[in-house]
Amino acid sequence: MTIRISGFYSGLDIDQLVKELMSAKRQPLNKLNQQKTLLEWKREHYREVSSKLVDFRNNKLFNYSLTGTLNVKKAVVTGDTNAVSVKATTAAAGEQLAIKVNNLATSGTVVSQRAFDTTKTLAELKADSNLNPPFKYTEDDGKIKLKIYTSESALNGTELDAIPEIVLDVNNDTIETMIQKINNANVGVTAYLDSVTGQFSIRAKTVGASSTIQYSGPTDFFSNFNFDLTKRVGKDANVVINGIATTRSSNTFTENGMEITLNAVSASESTIRIATDTDKIVDLVKNFISDYNNILDTVNKKLYEERYRDYMPLTSEQKEEMSEKEIELWEQKAKSGLLRNDSILSEMINEFRMAIIADVEVNGVAVNLAQYGIGTADYSQRGKLLILDEDKLRAAIEEDPDRFVALFMQNSADQSATAEESGLFRRLYNSAGRALDRLAQKAGVSRFSSDPSAAFSESSNMGEELRSLNERIKQLAARLTMIENNYYKQFTAMEAAISRFNAQAAAFGFTG
Repeated sequence: MTIRISGFYSGLDIDQLVKELMSAKRQPLNKLNQQKTLLEWKREHYREVSSKLVDFRNNKLFNYSLTGTLNVKKAVVTGDTNAVSVKATTAAAGEQLAIKVNNLATSGTVVSQRAFDTTKTLAELKADSNLNPPFKYTEDDGKIKLKIYTSESALNGTELDAIPEIVLDVNNDTIETMIQKINNANVGVTAYLDSVTGQFSIRAKTVGASSTIQYSGPTDFFSNFNFDLTKRVGKDANVVINGIATTRSSNTFTENGMEITLNAVSASESTIRIATDTDKIVDLVKNFISDYNNILDTVNKKLYEERYRDYMPLTSEQKEEMSEKEIELWEQKAKSGLLRNDSILSEMINEFRMAIIADVEVNGVAVNLAQYGIGTADYSQRGKLLILDEDKLRAAIEEDPDRFVALFMQNSADQSATAEESGLFRRLYNSAGRALDRLAQKAGVSRFSSDPSAAFSESSNMGEELRSLNERIKQLAARLTMIENNYYKQFTAMEAAISRFNAQAAAFGFTG
């Protein structure tokens, strides 16, 4: 440990002298630290780009590439449009269907024919002598145990013992709380209490002939309500489809890839046909163009950002002399342009542009975006896409929707940016993947995470470079510490010599 003595005898500001002597010596260390900071900033810029590129590739492009994304169809109903509603799936066939609804599928339902004061407990109802016939039940220690279910439970193999039990407390439960307990039991039925009439109903949640209300428990208790059992068993829907009379156990079913919902008995026949949903497809194309332009905008800003080479990262001494705002403005300039003309990003942008404009071969025919009224903006927009003629786009989609889908979604084993048989989504997906591989190798960014704070891989080129810089900084800092300690040793020796001289002079009677 070096003992540092201030300039007590010499009158010199030794700390300041050492600081000034070390200032020039520290310049190489400052440059190394600036190189390290620039490298770290550059790596963060790469991560910013890669996180957005991962999102574009693995989320947006992946979702656009899913089967059915652009193969959007809609069902058009004519005739009696009130009787049925239809939703087309991706499997919807082009054949027309004619449907006439003779009756809807109904739920099994029982309705009480007697009404009671819903605020009275079951015990109070039993004690009410004014009721005729009287309210009666068999209880077990003040409890009535019921089970309500549908025949669907039996069809699903559910044993009666496994069906939840509804327990009523005769001294606390009313008709109203009984209804609540039935609904809370989750036994496949819905109970409803009419607040005006005091009557209630129990209705199966399913429809069709298998939808039958069943109940077990004290027979005398259920007899109180004089249930109307005429609708206890539900009915299947009765329809005529393309001239064939048939039944369905539900009011919603699928035919030829169309999800058909029966809403009412037909006043006349309903005709269903499948058509391309051009509006939805155009909206999807607009969304894709927006996503594509956004990633281009992100990368182009980095490629063309101004570089201010006179603005280097600030040293700690320089920051001490500046305000926070001054530091912020300085660092904005220092961080600017670090990826200007970057080779990886430039190559990716060029691949993207080629992927977008090159023809796609669909069944031996060359297809491209220009045929659909889509092109690039002027040079200042650096490759951004625009819908130049929406009417042309719509007309071309409706003329041959399959060809349009193939332009974007066709796949091939060729991984190149301009693979003739690859659709635009696959080309861009592959190009983005190659760019992410190169960014990961160079900067250590994640190929899979869109998290802008994801950790860097230290095995990358920049990771190795930072490791080397850190080692050089460590070695140079140790050397500077040794030099600084030597300066203090020399000044300490000087102070000691002056002290001895003053002591000798005082001994000979020299007082200055």
